[in-house]
Amino acid sequence: MRQKNKLTNEELFHFCEQFSILLHSGISCAEGLELMLDDSRTQRGKDFFQLLLTDFEQNGSFSQTLKNSGYFPESMISYIDIGEETGCLDEVLKSLSEHYDQEIEISENIRSAITYPLIMLAMMGTVIIILLVKVLPVFQQVFRQMGLEMNHFSNGLLNAGNVISRYSAVLLILILIITAGFSALFFTEKGRFYLRRLSGRLPCIKDIPISADYARLTQAIAMGIHSGLDHVVTLEMAQKLLSHPNIRKKAEKAQKLLEDGVIFEDALSESGLFEGLNARLITVGLRTGTADEVMSKLAIRYREMALTITGNILSIAEPSIVIIFSLLVGLVLLSVMMPLLGILSEIVM
Repeated sequence: MRQKNKLTNEELFHFCEQFSILLHSGISCAEGLELMLDDSRTQRGKDFFQLLLTDFEQNGSFSQTLKNSGYFPESMISYIDIGEETGCLDEVLKSLSEHYDQEIEISENIRSAITYPLIMLAMMGTVIIILLVKVLPVFQQVFRQMGLEMNHFSNGLLNAGNVISRYSAVLLILILIITAGFSALFFTEKGRFYLRRLSGRLPCIKDIPISADYARLTQAIAMGIHSGLDHVVTLEMAQKLLSHPNIRKKAEKAQKLLEDGVIFEDALSESGLFEGLNARLITVGLRTGTADEVMSKLAIRYREMALTITGNILSIAEPSIVIIFSLLVGLVLLSVMMPLLGILSEIVM
């Protein structure tokens, strides 16, 4: 466990999953913390659970203990507070574990949709740079020894290779800066949030963060309804999970409608947050007392939609990148090979 920053989604998932199992087995919060303390294999983990156990023994409130530690997000603490008051803390923790498991899967989908094509671009770009910097100068020497000149296209490529070779130190620094930037995007919470916002503006993958945000939203609403949380508070907490500006605006509008006295299902539909079949399903769920189940099923549907879109993008991106860069490499080689083949044919004749 980390000592200074908020816990990651992976750490939150494991914490909620393990603690929900312990509570469901009839073990108290104090006993559960003691078991997790004894089960910790690292000193950081032992210090972390010892901190929680000591604080819990002093105040007796699990949600207050998590809040005092400073490691847990406010939304999670609010749900746990409701779970303590309603006596269904184990179910709330189970829902939270499912939520963070979904967050992990969604983040991985968005990351793979962006990183895999970038890795292929970097590999192909490296091959082209090697051709320009190392291979073309060899052909230039061959042409000079034969008393020939390379064509304009080959000379242009050769000049580009000379520029890259001359400013290789600057190029290396730029690559390191770009690598550091991508590392910050992929491996920090704030970076992942901005990555989701950025991906929402890219035409080819904008549907992924939209589906991902709706999966987060429906899962959060399902947890709020299951925990007995007020609808206004549920939407307010859910907005913190959203990265797409349009979805966030609709959620804010729905919250305002609720505050003005509009019933929940009408607020969701009038704000444009949910439309068509999904809106009707939610209405039926709210009227039959199964709204949390409906929202959970919608969350699964949106998550599967994000997975499908990601798979489709990768299936198109991989062969497209290979074809484009293969053509570029072929053009580079043909620009120097064709004149040589012409000379060889004349010699044979």
